[in-house]
Amino acid sequence: MSSTDITDLDSLHHKISSSTSDIIEKLIEHIHNRQQQAEFRTILRTYEKIFDISKITQATTSVAHTISTGDSLPISSRPYPKTIQQRRELQEELQKMLKNQQIRPSTSPWSSPVIIHKKKDGGLRFLVDYRKLNAVTKKDSFPQPTAEELLQRLGDHQYYTKIDLKSGYFQIRIDEEDKEKTAFITQDGLWEFNGLPQGVMNGPPTFQRVMHNLIGNGRWDYVLVYLDDILIFSKTFDEHKKHVTEILSILGKANFQVNADRCSISVHEIDFLSQTINDRCVRASGEKIKAIVDLPSPKTLKEANEFIDKINWYRKFIPHFATIAAPIHRVTNKTKKHRHEFYWSNEQQHAFDEFTKILTSAPLFLEYPNLSSPFVLTTDASEIGIGGVLRQIHLLA
Repeated sequence: MSSTDITDLDSLHHKISSSTSDIIEKLIEHIHNRQQQAEFRTILRTYEKIFDISKITQATTSVAHTISTGDSLPISSRPYPKTIQQRRELQEELQKMLKNQQIRPSTSPWSSPVIIHKKKDGGLRFLVDYRKLNAVTKKDSFPQPTAEELLQRLGDHQYYTKIDLKSGYFQIRIDEEDKEKTAFITQDGLWEFNGLPQGVMNGPPTFQRVMHNLIGNGRWDYVLVYLDDILIFSKTFDEHKKHVTEILSILGKANFQVNADRCSISVHEIDFLSQTINDRCVRASGEKIKAIVDLPSPKTLKEANEFIDKINWYRKFIPHFATIAAPIHRVTNKTKKHRHEFYWSNEQQHAFDEFTKILTSAPLFLEYPNLSSPFVLTTDASEIGIGGVLRQIHLLA
């Protein structure tokens, strides 16, 4: 290597280090206590490699994604039609993924077609239609955490750090023998993935298994993982330093990269699973609430179903939810045969307006329970259903 090459490498390393340093400063600028800010600066600089995404890497984990198709013969599809402009945009996306070694040319007997969608920001969303492959893939039943379960673990904590993995699925490797099954076809060629793609069956279970084996097992009281989000929670600052250091060290050793723009370091309040969480309560996220409140009154069955699906996420915050929602439920969830029966009358509009009023009125939060106090059970269930619930509680007690 010539002296010129060494100088160029040194210059590149300095540029990357400077950029990473700026990222770290932005992540800790909200910490007003100078001593605490300095301590987290030291921690993040120690593991600055995971914040450097100038070159895409793949994680080194013991678990690889497998695609078990049994005795099924390879399934192939023709590429979906594309306009000249779409083919040009698709080619640009393919070149990016080739450069980052996320895909490689393929000679596979399997093939699935590509779908491309424009994002709101003008970018391109690249998807592969794996429905035929998924239909012959054996299901992986590794447990997925529920939102309720995760939120219950976050009460009574003062410090939160959220780490978002950069293109988390792509960082998980695929078993070499199964890469050919991820092959996708375009008018310009056949390619296959080196990392776990979106849309393939068992992607979430594989990712959850990797995260559980790597950081989740035995650390339930201070870290949780949901899809590609890692949330660290602690009761004291000293505990939080220790917990964050441990998790960053593990991610660094496994060669994971994080998306700094979507990370939060040592905050007292965090948005997670469409909720805003602090040490006192869980409340509905203002941004998500605004998206629902801004919806116009439904005029079609699709719009009515969309509204009831969104509002249903917040039913635990709304007393007598089932009673208020009953008029809307009567006209939604129609089968294809009965879609023509949909209507939207004053009764449905009244329910819609009532939900909008509730979502924009205080208080809309849940306090964490005091486990030393007696509990009062309330439910929307029928008299028959509640009897079963009470019997279950009696048996558990």
